[in-house]
Amino acid sequence: MLDTTAHMLLLLQQAKIKNERPVDASFLPLSLSMACLLRQLPAGLAPPAGGLSFHQLDRLPQEVLERKLAAMLLDDPLRAFTLVCALVKYTKVTRELLSICHDHMSNRVSTVDATQSVVQAVVEALPPLDADVEGDDDDGDEEVEKQEDKPVERPVQEATVKVDAKMTGPSQLSEKLTTSAVATDPAGIMRRAVGRDVGDGSTVLEIMKKFPTDVRIQSHGVRALKGLIRSVVDSEAKKASAESFPTTVSTHEEEDEEDHTEDRHLEDQKTEKSSRLMVQMVIDTMKQFPESLALQRDGLLCLAEYANQADEHIAIITSSGGIISLIDAMVALPDDIPANMAGLSVLAHPKIADESVVRVNPESRRLVLSAMERFPLNEQVQGLSCLALANLSLRQDASMLEIVSKGGLEIVVESMKRFSSTALVQAAGCWFVAIISGNNEGMKTACLDVGALPVCEKARLRFPDDPKVQQHAVQAIQTMLPGEVIEGDDSSTPETCSLQ
Repeated sequence: MLDTTAHMLLLLQQAKIKNERPVDASFLPLSLSMACLLRQLPAGLAPPAGGLSFHQLDRLPQEVLERKLAAMLLDDPLRAFTLVCALVKYTKVTRELLSICHDHMSNRVSTVDATQSVVQAVVEALPPLDADVEGDDDDGDEEVEKQEDKPVERPVQEATVKVDAKMTGPSQLSEKLTTSAVATDPAGIMRRAVGRDVGDGSTVLEIMKKFPTDVRIQSHGVRALKGLIRSVVDSEAKKASAESFPTTVSTHEEEDEEDHTEDRHLEDQKTEKSSRLMVQMVIDTMKQFPESLALQRDGLLCLAEYANQADEHIAIITSSGGIISLIDAMVALPDDIPANMAGLSVLAHPKIADESVVRVNPESRRLVLSAMERFPLNEQVQGLSCLALANLSLRQDASMLEIVSKGGLEIVVESMKRFSSTALVQAAGCWFVAIISGNNEGMKTACLDVGALPVCEKARLRFPDDPKVQQHAVQAIQTMLPGEVIEGDDSSTPETCSLQ
């Protein structure tokens, strides 16, 4: 069997000998086929959204495509089957069009017949239109007829545009048209953008910048960015798990491993940069469209996802004004439990209490207390709220005083009593009590008055094998009763809550 190079040389020699070309020197069938297959693929021939797109097949390396396909087979076999069916259809149409073009090049069929055959092959491969789509087309024809009955208004509008163009100039006119652009099918546009995106959010960001004032495009875009940021975490976790099994390697393999480490470092930097751009777009969009509750909710979940990926992300969010957007979103969604939990998870992050991080506004304290009062039976909300209150009180005397004056101490103690069997609430509540009681004698007295001491003691006795509860319960007890010796205590005073 000939190798690939020899085979291609043989084919090239045969092509030169045959010298196949149409008699009329027209390449219309070939050009039409290339347009359908490459440049302007009909929607019916494209792979379904959510899987691999032809844009990704063209740009991504083979190993990345194989990883995506393997993940699709494991996570969603039905989507993988749909992708295979789409590829089979595309391959079948491609071979049919190439056969038609070959017959035309060999002068077996005329240009007209070949062109008609190309169109017919593509049309037959596409699924038939639904009845409602055909009805929409009819309505569109009626609208065109109605518009033709009003020929007077169009010249006036064109004249207005021409006058504006003379006054503002071509660059300003194009800028106005771009900023006021409205999408006709925002969901479809963003779905196709996600299908073309290679995971860095560039395609989605491009569409969002193209329609900056269209709230529907922006809402779909924020939701798409939320999924992309989450997929970054999943891919990083898979890479980490794949590299967690060391094996014995040779010298050459060690060199390859070093090169792989450098490539991985560059890839991580690129991923971090793209994630930062996506988060910045989310924050800006939340500020621009505060009235869109769906956008605010997706943006809030996106910020929470990004904040919990790495500690340095909190500083990025705060420096970009993300905490203000987060607080505003929580205010707009007072009864949405997942949204409130997302916001509380950010406020409960240990970096919020860091002095180097921009402090959150006073509205955050009211929101945390309000969430605890609105969702008294949700243990996760209660636990995250206790951590958030501790963060907002740590090294901030004014904030601590306001929280206590608003009844925050009583709310936390009641939550610890209500969820006495939940380790998260007990550890977070003890951490909050330890911070409050360790501030001054007045705060210590306030903790004793609301019954924080017996609650912390019960938490210590109920969870003897939980190091987090033990650590913070002992700290709270010793700050309320200085000099108290607790049996088995070998813990030191932590700077942050071990839950975080």
